Amino acid sequence: MTLVADTLTSHIIANGAWENGSPKRAKEPDAPDIMDVQVNGNSSQSIGPFTTAGTFKLYCTIHAGMNLTVVVQ
Repeated sequence: MTLVADTLTSHIIANGAWENGSPKRAKEPDAPDIMDVQVNGNSSQSIGPFTTAGTFKLYCTIHAGMNLTVVVQ
């Protein structure tokens, strides 16, 4: 999977999610380890591989409320 930044703002991506305004690091079984992957504005970064079907939660550690869900079928 390739993440693409859509602004000039940097993002730091990790396993987990923002829940009720607080970051919660967590990793689903069979999810790849994604720890502090930096994606800068107008750049891309590969993560994974996601080799098992499931729903995997990721979040930006520096932007409150910014969650990403990867669905593998």
